[in-house]
Formats: sequence, structure tokens, C-alpha cells
Amino acid sequence: MKHLSDLDFPLRLAISMFLVVLTSGFAVSELYLMHTTEMADGKPGLSLDDITFQFHGSGEARLAMQVRGPMKKYFTESEDESKLKSEELADIEKIVAWCQKGAPRDEYESDDKEKNKTLVANILFQHGCVDCHEPGATMKGNKHDSPLDCFEHVCKFTKPDTGMDAGRLLSLSHIHLLGMGMMFLLVGVAVALTRFPSRLRAILVFCGPLAILLDIFGWWGVKWYGATVSPMVMFSGALMFGTFVFSVVLSLYDLWLRKPHVHTHHEAHEATA
Repeated sequence: MKHLSDLDFPLRLAISMFLVVLTSGFAVSELYLMHTTEMADGKPGLSLDDITFQFHGSGEARLAMQVRGPMKKYFTESEDESKLKSEELADIEKIVAWCQKGAPRDEYESDDKEKNKTLVANILFQHGCVDCHEPGATMKGNKHDSPLDCFEHVCKFTKPDTGMDAGRLLSLSHIHLLGMGMMFLLVGVAVALTRFPSRLRAILVFCGPLAILLDIFGWWGVKWYGATVSPMVMFSGALMFGTFVFSVVLSLYDLWLRKPHVHTHHEAHEATA
């Protein structure tokens, strides 16, 4: 069996370019994960709370989480949370309390113009939420896919957050098990063909698929049991990243930096026997 360092130049180049493309794809997937998950708790940076809220849910209404989190700054003209006035903070808490009460319609809007000034619909309008969150919004960064322009639309975001639904989680599990499984099979074969110690190669070949299984089934654990399983998902992600990067680096080292093995006369005789 030939090792990576013994292959012809065109084949070493082909494997190297494939590893570069594979690494680029892995990096993009990690960035996408950060982009879609890191704000689940309303704060920048991936945390255990993000993982818990993504799969298990927070138990709080999405609208309440948003006005207390990333949308909070928009309740002041300067878009600086530190400059929020007491009445602006009161408006935020009024929306949160409304969600916690089950979002009754009579506290959303009223035919009485004076009463309507203190209700949720007017609060959302006065603070510009509807400008961005309406079906026909065209402004930069608009959120027309999550409209807040009428009671029926707003109510979709006032139910307790129960996390990712089982159907979507099944779909993601299927895609990732197959896709990541193939990725680690290929990079595992590459590292297995290096000249590094057999035990190190075996550990890397084993840890890749192990990290995938811990990660995917960790999602289901978080979905069912909540925050207690979130550290396992965080650990498996770190294990997956470390295993992949280390495997690629070792493979590229053997492809370009390790000198080809010089076969002795005895080895050549054994190969032809």
C-alpha cells in the first residue's frame, strides 16, 4: 500500500486541492452555524444558552426575547441601549407582560383612540418596529418574513418558544449524518495513509465519526432534556473541529514535506514475490 508521500505529483496535487476545498466547505459551515445560532439568546457569541434555546427553546415568547435582546436598542432614537429612557423601558416591559398574559387582543388595539395610545399595537408602531417588520418592507435589513403589522401576524411570535420542531430536526440530522459522515470518511482515509504513528492515525480516524454522533444525537438530547445536554453538543463541536483540522494538517505535511520512502532491495523483492 502506498503512502501519501510516495504518490506521484499529479495525485498529490489532486488530493491536496480536494482537502483545501473540503476545509473551505467545513469553515463555511461553521460560520453558518455561528450566524444562525449565536443570537438565539439575544447576545453575540456562541454560548450554551444559544444551543439550549435553538433546540429546546427558552419557554419565553419570541417577541419578548427580541424586545429584551437585539431589538431593544431600536426603542430609542439613538439606537444606544444605555440611553433608553424610563418610558421606553416601560414600553418594552409592557410588551413582555402582554406576551406572558397570552397576548389578549383587547390589550393589542382598541377602537378608543385614547386607550389605543397605550396598547401594544401603538407601541410597536411608535418605535418603528412595523417599518421593518411588514410584508411589503423594502428598507435595507428588512424583516418582511416576520411581520408585526397586525394582530394575526404578531400572535405568531407570542407563543412560548419550544425550540426546533421534530420534523426540521430529523431533516437536519439526516443531512448532517450523511454529509459529515462522508467528509470524515474521506479525510480519515487521507490521514490513515500518512506515515505518522498508527495509534495517532487510529485516534483521528475514530474521533471524527464519534464527534458527529455525539453532536447529532446531542441535538436530540437538548431537545428532550434541555440545558443539561448542551455541554455535550459544545464539546462534540470542538472535538469535530480539532479532529478535522489536525487530520488535514497531518495529511498535507505528508503530501508535501515528508520525503518519499526509499524502498530497499529486500522490500522490492518482497513486493514482487
